Amino acid sequence: MPAFAMGWHISVIQALASIRVAILRHPGVVAVGILLAASMLSCASGADNSERDEEVLELEKKTHAQEETIKTLQNDNAELKGELATLREGLDELEARIQELEEAVSAAETELPDKDSWSKSEAEKPSLPDGAVHEAAATLAEEFGGQVSYLDHPDREVPAVLVTPVGFVDGETPLIVSLHGFGGDAASHSAYMPLHERVNSDGFALLLPTGASSSEGITFWNPTDRCCEGGKTGQDDVAYLTELVASASEVRRFGPVYFFGYSNGGFMSYHVACKGLPGLRAVASLAGTSYVEDSSCEGAPPVSVLHIHGTADGVILFEGDEIEAVQIGDGMRAYYAGAQETVTRWSRRAGCDWPEYLQPYAALDLDRYVPGAETQAFRLESGCAEGITIDFWVGEGSGHSPGYGEAFLDALLDWLLSQ
Repeated sequence: MPAFAMGWHISVIQALASIRVAILRHPGVVAVGILLAASMLSCASGADNSERDEEVLELEKKTHAQEETIKTLQNDNAELKGELATLREGLDELEARIQELEEAVSAAETELPDKDSWSKSEAEKPSLPDGAVHEAAATLAEEFGGQVSYLDHPDREVPAVLVTPVGFVDGETPLIVSLHGFGGDAASHSAYMPLHERVNSDGFALLLPTGASSSEGITFWNPTDRCCEGGKTGQDDVAYLTELVASASEVRRFGPVYFFGYSNGGFMSYHVACKGLPGLRAVASLAGTSYVEDSSCEGAPPVSVLHIHGTADGVILFEGDEIEAVQIGDGMRAYYAGAQETVTRWSRRAGCDWPEYLQPYAALDLDRYVPGAETQAFRLESGCAEGITIDFWVGEGSGHSPGYGEAFLDALLDWLLSQ
C-alpha cells in the first residue's frame, strides 16, 4: 500500500476513535464526525474506488440511524423531565396536605388533651358505666371493693367522689387526690388512670373531683391567681380543693396528702403545692408543668416532686413553650415552662440544685406504645431539705397520653406512698 494511503487509513482510524469518545461525551456531534470519516475514506483511495464508495454509503446510513437514535433519546429525556416535574408538584401538594392534617390534629389535641388516644385501637378504649360523672366514677370504684362517699360543694355541680379502703386506719391511711386533664372528668380520668383499683390492695384513700365547666361546657382546672386578683373572674380552684380535702377529713381522719395530676391536672397539682395546702406531702405530675410567670409560687414550702413527661408530647411540649400559650379556661392563656425547668424550680425550693448532668438510677418499661425500657428515671436527694425527694421520669418517645398500665401504677404508687 502506498505510503500516502497508509497515512490516510491511520487518520481514518483516529477519526473513528474520536467518534467513539464523542458518542459517549457529546452525542450532538456524532453525525458530523461520521460524515467527516466518510469523506476521509473517500479520499483515501480515490473517488473512482467503488469499494470505498460503498463504505461511505454505509457510514452515511449509520449517521442517519444515529441521528434518529439521538432524536428519540432527546424526546424520551423531555418526557421524563415532564413526568418528574409532575411528580414534584404532586409531592408538594401531598406535603401541604399532610401539614394541614398535622395542624388539625394538634389543634384538636390542644382543645381536649385528656381525650388523646388512651389506646391504639378503638376496641381497647375504656368504657364507662352509665349515669352521671360522679355515679360512673363511684361504680368503677365499688367494683373493686372501695367504699364510696359523695362530697358536695356549692361551687360545683358535680360532687367529688371519695373512695376509702376496707382496712382504713384512722389518722394513718394516706389520701391521694387525683386530678383529670383539660376536658376530662372524674370518671374518664379513672378509666385512664385506674388508681381506684388499688385502694384496698395498697391501703390508701382516693379523692376524685371534677373541674368547673367553661362557657363552652369544657371542664378544666384554673392553676393561676387570675381568679382572685384585680377583679378578674374565674373559679378559685385552690380554695375549692383545699375545702374539699377538709370536707374529706371530716368523713375520715387521714394521714399525709398526696396530689397526682394529668396534663391540666398536673398544672393544678403544682399550683396547690405553691399555695401550701395543709398536710400536703408530695406531688406527682404527668404531662403537666408550671407557667413561665411563677411569682404566685414565691415562698412555697418544699414538697417532694415526681415529674413525668414524654419527650414526644405534642400537647404540653417537653421543652416548654414561650411562643404559643396554652388555654387555661375562658379567655385565659399562659406560657409554660419545660420539664427540666420545672424540676429545677422545685429542687431549688427544697434547698438543692438540679445538676446539669445526672445519671439515671433506673430504666423503666412503662409505656406499651413505645418498645423497650423507654423511661429514664432520675433522682435528687443529696442537699435537699430533710425528707424531700425530687424525681424526674423522662419517657423517650412517649406522647401526651402514654399507654400506661399496671407497671406504671405500681411505680407511681410506690413513689407516692414512700414519701
